[in-house]
Amino acid sequence: MPNDPQHQNPQPGPDLQQAQPVLPGQRREPQAPQHPQHPHPQRYAEARAHRVMDRAADAVWREVRDFPALAAWHPGIASSTAHPGNPRVRDLVTTDGIRLTEALHAVDDTLMTLEYGFVAHPFPLTDYRARMEVRPEGDTRCSVTWTATFRPAEGDGAALAAQFEAGVFVVGLEALAARGRG
Repeated sequence: MPNDPQHQNPQPGPDLQQAQPVLPGQRREPQAPQHPQHPHPQRYAEARAHRVMDRAADAVWREVRDFPALAAWHPGIASSTAHPGNPRVRDLVTTDGIRLTEALHAVDDTLMTLEYGFVAHPFPLTDYRARMEVRPEGDTRCSVTWTATFRPAEGDGAALAAQFEAGVFVVGLEALAARGRG
């Protein structure tokens, strides 16, 4: 029946995007919505750092997974505490006095991944989502990848991404790697 609404194939309209399959181990990249007033979607910027460490993956994962204890291993964080009443939210103060609140969105102990985002921050961006992944590289080594995506308030976000990479991610991963050395 050509005019029977139950048998028609719906077509996506301008405000509906077709879902794309995500295979196991893949990560769906965030998509900025398109609006009629803004024909070009706002782009996401990405910050990324990767480090191979002479430490067992399980040992590194225990430290990374302890979400409220970031200050225990990151030299740029003066204090990090669990938010009162919610251990999935941490309040941070950096060594230069910046205050942040971050919320833990997902933890996978099997894959050794965690994802978190900003709740409160002073940066010119929105939709910040970060991910840390720990991967075994044999019994006594591992690799850690720390990434974040966000929408910059202005421009392409390259300068802000570079700040996160060099000033937060690389510094943190170096310190995490050094904790395994005597």
